[in-house]
Amino acid sequence: MLLCLAGCFSALALSAQDAKFITYGRIEYEKRTNQHSLLEEENIWEDMMKDAFPKFAVTYFDLLFDSTRSLYKTGRDPENKMIHWGLSYITNTYYRDYAQQTFVHKKEIFGSEFLIADSLPQMEWKITNEPRTIAGFECRKAVTRINDSIVVIAFFTDEIIPASGPESFGGLPGMILGLAIPRMHTTWYATKLELKPASARELTAPTGGKKFNGAGFKAQMNEIIADRQWLKKLSWQLLI
Repeated sequence: MLLCLAGCFSALALSAQDAKFITYGRIEYEKRTNQHSLLEEENIWEDMMKDAFPKFAVTYFDLLFDSTRSLYKTGRDPENKMIHWGLSYITNTYYRDYAQQTFVHKKEIFGSEFLIADSLPQMEWKITNEPRTIAGFECRKAVTRINDSIVVIAFFTDEIIPASGPESFGGLPGMILGLAIPRMHTTWYATKLELKPASARELTAPTGGKKFNGAGFKAQMNEIIADRQWLKKLSWQLLI
């Protein structure tokens, strides 16, 4: 069945029962952020925004991957475009090269473009046996921390081989299909997998923007946040 589907390049979403040890495809993630959490309490203007904006901003991203590379990028348009400006004007395109163990990350922040290239980060994950089924795949739970104190919860499957996932998160023995950052009121969950090989043109590193390595970009962002206090609630989004 798998060979038949792959040969036809079908767009049919597959479940875990349909395929084992997948090495290529396209995953759609639904990102949900409680955007009311970005608004101040007892502020007349921001209370009006709470009335006008839905509680959750829902956006979509695609992860294209094969056995050696992956590319995470903005996906289809959201159904409800009433999204807090702090979420609308910060976007990520994240390219991984598994063979070279490197990444290229293009980040657009309020109209400015940054291009970060470096070795893949080594995240210290604690893997548990807690199960969850996501998009038809049996997943296991793993936990790590970013910026020393922010807890990140991931659910990954070893049935999809590449050690990739949404945003800059990866390094587990399989693909991350679910991700949550409780302190930041944000989750990413895979909605479907398509066994559709990406072309060489699609699976290429982003270009353009002011160039940094990982440490240099983090230092630059910390300076920007220190000078603009209103960015503190978005600081996590600037650094992932």
